Amino acid sequence: MDRIQRELEERRLPDFMDKEMEESVFSEKRKKQKRILRDVLYGKMPFMDYETTFRETGKDPDAYGGRAVLYHVLVTVSVYGKQVSFPFQIILPKKAAGRTGEKGTFLYAGFTPVAGDGVAEVVLERGYGIVHVFYQDMAADFPDGFQSGLGRAGARNPYHSAGKVALWAFGLCRVMDYLEQTGIVDSGRVTVMGHSRLGKTALAAGAFDDRFSLTAAIQSGAGGIALFRGKKGEQLSDLYKEHSREWFGPGVYDYRERVEELPFDQHFLAALTAPRNLLIGSALRDFWADPLSEYLSCVAGTEIYRRMGAGGLVRKAETETVLFQGKAYTKEGGGEREPGEGCTWGIAGESLDGEIGWYCRYGTHYLSILDWEQVIRYREIHNL
Repeated sequence: MDRIQRELEERRLPDFMDKEMEESVFSEKRKKQKRILRDVLYGKMPFMDYETTFRETGKDPDAYGGRAVLYHVLVTVSVYGKQVSFPFQIILPKKAAGRTGEKGTFLYAGFTPVAGDGVAEVVLERGYGIVHVFYQDMAADFPDGFQSGLGRAGARNPYHSAGKVALWAFGLCRVMDYLEQTGIVDSGRVTVMGHSRLGKTALAAGAFDDRFSLTAAIQSGAGGIALFRGKKGEQLSDLYKEHSREWFGPGVYDYRERVEELPFDQHFLAALTAPRNLLIGSALRDFWADPLSEYLSCVAGTEIYRRMGAGGLVRKAETETVLFQGKAYTKEGGGEREPGEGCTWGIAGESLDGEIGWYCRYGTHYLSILDWEQVIRYREIHNL
């Protein structure tokens, strides 16, 4: 057993399924595990009964110096007799606008109202469109007692109400409804993508909505792809602090001092995304997110991909580098190099060939052009 497998054994992860489970039982087990994640981690994902309407509020046929078409759209969600609206933008290269068959589209949850958080031109130049949703338009990212945006639409209770990550993911899925209904883009080639807490959001959307051909989560950390069991850096108890407590459902915080008793761990997100493509991005000095725990989740989730006839993560000796106590050792035992302060145990390298793609760059917690380039590269490798 290699070092990675030993580490997984020591973390004692719950099994997503029994290895010899029959196909019909396996399908039901997937539904059960999805309910567990929904009810415990996210809170009950909103909403059972809702209606959605859309209105195009503006169009610029010569955006970005005449190279793109920009649409402004307002979505209104009606639920429990309440109406909540939020805007989003669609930016398409002119050669793709209004036609299917373009290279593909990013449904991107952004930290700012600026398309692609400022990198739209880079993405457009590569032939991709961006659908940009400013996450705080969907629900405010500060403790407000769920009194803004989609938070106002749900009935609240202290046991299993939806957290903000569930609300943001729900909003992204409603935007996907528009893309699918209008045919403004090829809805079969939409990547849902986010960074940090919005990487957590992209993972939730991708796990609960199988219309996304690729889920890309960059440095999603705790409550994202990183395993809770054995995790370094940010813990579930840290998520319980005031600034982030509303991100998740109230039930998960019952486990904040006993994560080993959680009825799931975050490799369940990979398992629920299978067999569709999943790309995980990490950074070696992002100790808070813990790149090792993100990588281990990909390894653990690969079992379900294989059960479903896909390859999952392809581990490669030439790119997988184990970092331990501040120094790096390849599987062949050579090539030491410093990973930077804060990371005592991680994985450096990349593996983009499988249905689970993964890379870990040098650097800190930040969504860079290099990260966008890796996601685009992965899409082009797999023709997504």
